[in-house]
Amino acid sequence: MTELRLTLREIRLIVERLVQAAGVAPGLLFAARDAAVVSAVLPVAGFANLSAEITALAASAARSAKLSEGEDGVLQVDVAGQHPWLVAEALLDLAVERFRLTGRGEVLVRGAVSPREFGVVAGLAEKHGLAATSSETAAGALLQVRPRSAQATSLLDRIRHRGCIVEAGLWWPLYHASHEALAPDSFESRRHAGTIRVEADGRIIGRNDEDETDLAMLAADPSQLRPASIP
Repeated sequence: MTELRLTLREIRLIVERLVQAAGVAPGLLFAARDAAVVSAVLPVAGFANLSAEITALAASAARSAKLSEGEDGVLQVDVAGQHPWLVAEALLDLAVERFRLTGRGEVLVRGAVSPREFGVVAGLAEKHGLAATSSETAAGALLQVRPRSAQATSLLDRIRHRGCIVEAGLWWPLYHASHEALAPDSFESRRHAGTIRVEADGRIIGRNDEDETDLAMLAADPSQLRPASIP
């Protein structure tokens, strides 16, 4: 069995492409990406089941959630069939707020697909300096926030320092799928990639004085390359 040691940056890059290709709305992209990364490395879904969860994510869509409060004082949220990666960050924020205000940070979630994926709150809560868990009950997924041990090493710090060990057979299909999600390479796509843009008539939009890009490969007639005039 061949294993790879991946950096946090590599995992985020590939997962972000896959989540974006799944049709996640721009405003939810980073939250869903972070949830997916935690799901892979914690692991909740793990790398073995990440593709299946991305498929479930693609079949989900952002919808309005319904909030109510139970007789026991626990906030209840019906997420109307959404995937946990779309709502975990927002629901965790609600649990953290209630914890800060009342000392009891609990949110009961109903109506989610793949409810086990709420387990990602364990990793997402670390940035708040808190610990969080999700447990499946007959009534739904119960998210609970509590104080975090000062001695505990965070999940992301551990990966930043040591990397993440993944079986090659699990990683490469994700890697190749992320590349298939990119726009096909073409002369047009190369002219509009990176920090500058080269128009069809040779005008250069953006600064290129510190860029090492060979602009000649981005113009049909390199002799026409010129900075765009600024009014």
